[in-house]
Amino acid sequence: MSEQGGPLFLVVTIKPRPDRRAEAEAQLQSMRHHTLEEPGCVFMHLVQPEDDPDNWVMLEMFRSREAWDEHMRQPYNTEGNKILEGLLREPSELRFFTEK
Repeated sequence: MSEQGGPLFLVVTIKPRPDRRAEAEAQLQSMRHHTLEEPGCVFMHLVQPEDDPDNWVMLEMFRSREAWDEHMRQPYNTEGNKILEGLLREPSELRFFTEK
């Protein structure tokens, strides 16, 4: 499990404001670019559900909960999340998963 150093998976639902969609995507892609350089990040993909074009999903995998915690402390992430606040309709929903 993640608490013992196993992988941590996240599904993040993101709801961009229609009038700020391009800015939100640019901000998320910038944050994603930096995150992919972190040694604890295995993958991170920004995807759009085919049946729900008004919402996006970020699929993420980190080597451990500790790696994700370190990711959350990075300045490009803390500052980027503040910027995103004005670009989204509501706060993103994070769901955490561990392997069975």
